[in-house]
Amino acid sequence: MYPPELIAILILLLVPVCAAVLLAVFKPDLVRNILVGITSVIIIGTSIFLAWKALLAPVSVTIENAEWIGILLFIVDLAIALVILGLSIKYRKILPLILSVIQLILIVRLELFGIDNHEVIQTFMVTNLSVVMVLIIGIIGTLICVYALGYMKDYHEHQIGVPVRKRYFFAVMFLFLSAMFGLVLSNNLMWILCAWEITTLCSFLLIGYSRTPEAVNNAFRAVWMNLIGGICFTLAITFLIRINSPVSLLSVNNLLHFPNVSVLTIPLAFIAVAGLTKAAQMPFSTWLTGAMVAPTPVSALLHSSTMVKAGVYLLVLFAPLFSQTWVGIFLALIGAFTFLVTSAMAISQSNAKKVLAYSTIANLGLITACAGIGTAESIMAAILLIIFHAVAKALLFLCVGAVEHKIGSRDIEDMDGLLVRLPLLATMMVIGICGMYLAPFGMLISKWVALEAFLTAPLGFVFVSILAFGSAFTIFFWTKWLGKLFMRMNRPPAEKIALHISEKISVIVMGVLVVGCCLGFPAIITGVIIPYLNTIRPYFYQSNNGLFFNDTLVMLGLMAVILLFLVIGAFLGSKEGRTIPPYLGGRAVDTEGRFLGSLGVYKEAKTSNYYLEEYCGEKALLKPSWVISGILIIVMLVLGFMGVMIWI
Repeated sequence: MYPPELIAILILLLVPVCAAVLLAVFKPDLVRNILVGITSVIIIGTSIFLAWKALLAPVSVTIENAEWIGILLFIVDLAIALVILGLSIKYRKILPLILSVIQLILIVRLELFGIDNHEVIQTFMVTNLSVVMVLIIGIIGTLICVYALGYMKDYHEHQIGVPVRKRYFFAVMFLFLSAMFGLVLSNNLMWILCAWEITTLCSFLLIGYSRTPEAVNNAFRAVWMNLIGGICFTLAITFLIRINSPVSLLSVNNLLHFPNVSVLTIPLAFIAVAGLTKAAQMPFSTWLTGAMVAPTPVSALLHSSTMVKAGVYLLVLFAPLFSQTWVGIFLALIGAFTFLVTSAMAISQSNAKKVLAYSTIANLGLITACAGIGTAESIMAAILLIIFHAVAKALLFLCVGAVEHKIGSRDIEDMDGLLVRLPLLATMMVIGICGMYLAPFGMLISKWVALEAFLTAPLGFVFVSILAFGSAFTIFFWTKWLGKLFMRMNRPPAEKIALHISEKISVIVMGVLVVGCCLGFPAIITGVIIPYLNTIRPYFYQSNNGLFFNDTLVMLGLMAVILLFLVIGAFLGSKEGRTIPPYLGGRAVDTEGRFLGSLGVYKEAKTSNYYLEEYCGEKALLKPSWVISGILIIVMLVLGFMGVMIWI
């Protein structure tokens, strides 16, 4: 009889796969709604149960005679490579074709000639870091799938030329959830690699959902960049099995406790590149901004809250090893540089999804920087950033998707007066934006912890400076957006617009989660993060550390007051409010707020934000950023091959 923890893990791995098969078979919307609802309830319940068991005691379980699983996953690896190979030939894409052939050769060689003597005894490990990811995937991921039920109806009403393939869409979404669970729960690097490749394939298929030329091109850009990451991951495993060790280094647990880190610098450098590609760090960021062409649930699930988190999850997982090497320092520099540059580029964007995309890349950069430094404080900051970013950014993506369908635009300049026109969505957007940057909400607390970690890191003054300037950029673009939501121009009366029930449930629950995480961060720190840090950095916990106790209580009260003030104010003010005519230096203004122009014609008074494209636009910053980040990656790989360690 299997223990309940193993049963829970198997449910999380297999139920989404079964749901994917059923969703691919049954066409009626009613059946799809029932299947998605039931599966979501099972996944959420099982995720919470497994998290509860793991928080009580770390879970480590083994499946006897698991060789057949390795063979099955090898077949899956081959199938993924062949699918990408076939589609590359069909669409005549040379680079993905070459990379998929290289990946195919590496995997076959590794499987047939490399891992015979590297059996991993513990097949699944659930640490507190895994718990965080399981809850993000299980709760946020399934809520996004529920949201998609209503969203996809509107999507096909607005996108007339796009073929209706909802069976395919939902099947791939749930297949992706299963892969993500496998990635964060497996203790075997070969299994993690397989899940890694499945997420790449799912992302590729979903970005190209509409089959427009733009979508196809962006999907192939995403796949070739992620194939580079997959190849680096495979090379890391290839180097690991060459290291003389009494235990298998394909086990994550064994690898983390390996005493001689100096012989691990080469695989660590390759793992770092793999993480950078999946997390869309410079110079690989364009696949994520291009992926915004996909339907919004895809952006929310894969490209904001879960798949890109797989990259930083891998980096945070191996952060204790990075902390001892210059590979880690250069990894941190790449992340910090990405944070700075993409925060600046977000200023130049008025497309809400692109702002969210650049903001996502920036925050992943900050998490990467924390993982590269690898101290206990920086790992804490990284985990907090993962949590707060996942909930707040998923909420914002869902709101933007719904708003786009209701007002016909995703341009921030068209969102003025949204509190009057769409009060629920606008209120939730206010909560999401506050959660991303406003003091003293979650992301800002995380940056504070990161700042403390950077102060004691090698080259700390560089990281602190970058964090300060990058954070200033984030304040710029978030404030512009928030101001637009509160602004009220003389718009036509709001139409009666109703959200689909699935959209409404998902958005409201996500908003509650953002508030709950902000209010509950002391419990998250003391109940989840510190126990995890004590397993990798013993004696980190200090009972007299005011950050987690006395100061926290004061901050908690302030947070609650600000939250209530903003949210209640936004919601109450959204009903009718006051209309104040614009002041235009004494020019005549009519009752609708229009002003009398020089030629005697009344014109609409409009205000708009600064976007500073000349200084912060993609044309100005993108190519120089590729060069700088490319040089940093090359230096990181060279240092990895030289085995340079940090002298303590």
